[in-house]
Amino acid sequence: MEFFLRQLKLAYELTQPCPTLSIKESSSDQVKAINDQIDKWNCDDYFCKNHILSGMTNSFYDQYSKKSKTAKESWDTLKSVYQAEEASSKKSLVLNYMDFKMTNDRPVSVKVREFQLIANDICASGMEYRNKVKHKKEDLAIDQLMQHLLIEDETRNREKEPAKETIVKAHVVVDKDEEKNFGRHNQNNS
Repeated sequence: MEFFLRQLKLAYELTQPCPTLSIKESSSDQVKAINDQIDKWNCDDYFCKNHILSGMTNSFYDQYSKKSKTAKESWDTLKSVYQAEEASSKKSLVLNYMDFKMTNDRPVSVKVREFQLIANDICASGMEYRNKVKHKKEDLAIDQLMQHLLIEDETRNREKEPAKETIVKAHVVVDKDEEKNFGRHNQNNS
């Protein structure tokens, strides 16, 4: 919008106040010049304000056109509203990212999709982010992250399964000299 206002040579309305007529200026030429500047400023202010508000829906147009008297007031109001909204939405995205937890209440594929949505929202908002994995800072692709999460899920599922009885069979190789001692040792213990 600022670029558009610069092209129309109306951007000065956002920074410069309306010229005022001071008492010291007594000559009629100076008074006339100041009045011409004031008229030009008021005309440009009208165009600038309406160009700023023209992209809004009718209800917002009515709301903001009544709230502010000048283009600068409209600009400052809209700028503060939308910057606060943008900051809060980015903050919300970052908080969602930071609070993301893998829990056992839902399958990993659902949680991966949730994480993908959060990551896509952050990427779409233009924010750069880095992931920490095991104390190393590195850029991760979603595929790599999904692989880490799936491995974690498999590990958790294995830990949940009841332990199966395992029969351990071992073959022992014993020297002939040790075999004699081994046999005596077992006989003494029994």
